[in-house]
Amino acid sequence: YMVNGEPTKFEGYCTDVWFDQAMAFIERSADAPFLCYVSTNAPHGPFRVADSYSRRYRGRVPDARARFYGMITNIDENLARLRAKLRDLDIERDTILIFMTDNGTAAGCGLDRDGFVRDGYNAGMRGVKGSEYDGGHRVTFFMRWPAGGLTEGRDVDTLTANIDILPTLADMCGIPGPDSSAIHGQSILALVNGDADGWPERVIVTDSQRVEMPIKWRKSATMTDRWRLVNGEELYDIRPDPEQRVD
Repeated sequence: YMVNGEPTKFEGYCTDVWFDQAMAFIERSADAPFLCYVSTNAPHGPFRVADSYSRRYRGRVPDARARFYGMITNIDENLARLRAKLRDLDIERDTILIFMTDNGTAAGCGLDRDGFVRDGYNAGMRGVKGSEYDGGHRVTFFMRWPAGGLTEGRDVDTLTANIDILPTLADMCGIPGPDSSAIHGQSILALVNGDADGWPERVIVTDSQRVEMPIKWRKSATMTDRWRLVNGEELYDIRPDPEQRVD
């Protein structure tokens, strides 16, 4: 792997290596403010993982999915190691810990020709990674910060997006945020703290075009808390119809 531009050889499974290196950095940085961003390449194809992780799922789901789930289990294990490291360094209370993904499931389910789940699991949503339907882009976002009172489960149902992370962290840390005219997101700290009164309705757009020159409406979702306009042609009321079956 490249370490500051230098090719370096490591032993072990890729996800374990990423977390080992991250925890070594955290240990070196524990006495001062730091930012550690761990971007794993799992659970991405090729779906390869030690048998000890995939064995528990084999025979219950297709083999490729068993390996996919095994890769997720390995991530879970490494996240537990990371939390233990924060506790051992006595910095867990003051550390904002975020766990999130960048797209919907890639191999957790099979779809029919219309993007509805045929087998497997995707939380009752339509589509998988790369889809303009919610199953392609609605993702997990967990945040924990004991010093800030974030220590137990609390759901935020309001529409938010990745563009909100930077202004939220700036708000949480009490530092000047970026110029609001230069950024699309906004701090969601009030929502995280359970204060949604007066929260303005927003329109957020996402797309998965994967083309050099974006094409209007292609593989896009225009979203509010209630509505999903997909590809500029299909409109879904997400509250009674989270699977996006009724246009």
